[in-house]
Amino acid sequence: MIRLYASSLMFAFALQLEAQTSNDFIAGIQRNFGKWDLNHDGILSSNELDTAVADPQTIGTNAAIAAALKRASRQSKVSVPPLTIANITLVTVERNPDLTQMFREGCKRIASITNRTLFSEKVPKLELIHQGKLGNCFCLAPLGAMVHGHPDQVAAMFAPETNGNYWVQLGKKAVEVSPPTDAEIAMTSSNEHGDIWVNLYEKAVGTARNDERAPEHRLGSPLDALAHGGSAGTMLAYLTGHQITRFSFKFAKAPASATNNPAERLWELRQKLAAAVAEKRLMTTGTVKPSTPGLTPNHAYAVLDYNEVSDTVQLWNPHGQNFHPKGLPGPETGYPTRNGIFEIPVEQFVHQFSGIAFEMMPEKLPPANML
Repeated sequence: MIRLYASSLMFAFALQLEAQTSNDFIAGIQRNFGKWDLNHDGILSSNELDTAVADPQTIGTNAAIAAALKRASRQSKVSVPPLTIANITLVTVERNPDLTQMFREGCKRIASITNRTLFSEKVPKLELIHQGKLGNCFCLAPLGAMVHGHPDQVAAMFAPETNGNYWVQLGKKAVEVSPPTDAEIAMTSSNEHGDIWVNLYEKAVGTARNDERAPEHRLGSPLDALAHGGSAGTMLAYLTGHQITRFSFKFAKAPASATNNPAERLWELRQKLAAAVAEKRLMTTGTVKPSTPGLTPNHAYAVLDYNEVSDTVQLWNPHGQNFHPKGLPGPETGYPTRNGIFEIPVEQFVHQFSGIAFEMMPEKLPPANML
């Protein structure tokens, strides 16, 4: 009886907190709408939201509100009505999409960034990275592979400028970006030490991708360019400045035949994995519709290592989550995961993932006197 009473109190408190959060969100909309509605037509357009998100003066809870509206405007599974005050209030009450939850998540992210230094330690650490709300695993997986294999190179990618901006070196291209605003932080990835280098990297990648589009096809913000997704292998080549080679796992899903010998393909894969690890080349992989618990569908991963003795590959999920199998680890229960890192047998790897991209080192030029 006491437990039921305590549970009822907790449930009532949760409802009260939810209602208060919704009220805070709606009050914030009314407080900021006139300022954000730049053309005063009573509707917040995508461009007006981009301006609010990019404004360093949009801070704290106001920034979390702008980030929530921006996330909602990008929804593909839900038809969001024009963002008038009345429609925003209705969507908030109906929770489709859940603007209150997005607002709460944004507040939490902004509050978690306390020091806003580039690096709180000399080199970045993989286990501190957690993907944000952009769906940009394709650019974080290659970064994770580089953080694991060459953390000094990652640290060298960033250079502060005297004007407060930063240069970010992406392979052969240098990109100048401003520090992330509160609203941008609410949507991008987190670092448990509060460092901003991951946010700067994401902003630089989005800026570079946008700049490469024809002017008429450029998106409203660098974060929009990230949210449209991409190939982790292609991003690996962009980040390193080196070409890649791909190895498909289609052979593992097709029946064995005269033209498809899975044993030979597995042997070839093991040789490629061993060579890449020995030569410290970076690798990425990805899923489509995995059946093993703990694996994220349509998601990019970094390949960190290959153990020839145990015949397992070590992977990193950019979400940086923990997972504990219910029972003995395996394809039916999943694999123990800590900070996104886990190991999976090669024979299961090829069944759950779609393929792998290998960094290729530049070929050595012949001596000058032989040219």
